[in-house]
Amino acid sequence: MPNDINNCMSGKGGDFEREISKFLSKWLTGKEKPYQYWRMPGSGGLATIHEENVGLSGDIRSLTPEAEFLTSIFSIECKTGYPKTTFWQHFKDIKGFPIKLFWKQCINDAKKADKEPMLIYRKKGKKPVVGITHNVDKMFRDIWVINSILIRFKEYLPDLILYDMNDFFNNVKPDDLRRNNG
Repeated sequence: MPNDINNCMSGKGGDFEREISKFLSKWLTGKEKPYQYWRMPGSGGLATIHEENVGLSGDIRSLTPEAEFLTSIFSIECKTGYPKTTFWQHFKDIKGFPIKLFWKQCINDAKKADKEPMLIYRKKGKKPVVGITHNVDKMFRDIWVINSILIRFKEYLPDLILYDMNDFFNNVKPDDLRRNNG
């Protein structure tokens, strides 16, 4: 069982990416160290937009062959902060709705790398959530019996399904992903 990510209260993106990396490492092995995942060097920087680096996507990368299955399936985008963001903004069709912008970035990065998008978002002072597409959710529907929130966008963007991050990773095991992606 992974550590409880709710104890992480870092306010900066890089700190949050490191906490997510540690969380995923423990999820994979059950141990704090050695780390299996870490933040992408130059996350959000120019290195990730060059064509020769197309496989480098998102904010998290694998450090070991054992960990590669997750980052070969998903482009993982991490966002934290944004204290004024609420799910109610979705209903007001606000142009700058941060969750929509995060999801759009996640989708675009994943498409470029031929991966599935995974958004990990935590509003300041709240529990983090994991967002995936309906396609991924359907693959594991028989495994997952956890609460979720569906956000459907009126313009073309895949549906965003959000789960409590701890619930998600306590229910989804590494072998479930390996088996269904093989």
